[in-house]
Amino acid sequence: MSQVSSPLDTLVMVADLQACLPERLHPFSQQILDGWLLGELPTHEFLRWFHMPNSDYLPVSECLLKAVFGV
Repeated sequence: MSQVSSPLDTLVMVADLQACLPERLHPFSQQILDGWLLGELPTHEFLRWFHMPNSDYLPVSECLLKAVFGV
């Protein structure tokens, strides 16, 4: 049986994602993040490209993975 997420689950995930992000995100990293969250970019590609404009984003990507996958 598949588990159906509720709107509250979605709100919690959005809050968890926002808590990971810096006040201003580089536009390239935002584009990569959007593609990943929409399922257009696989996780390995997200991890490869998200931090390219700013290596300070490495911990941000780890936080985002934890927010999405609980890893």
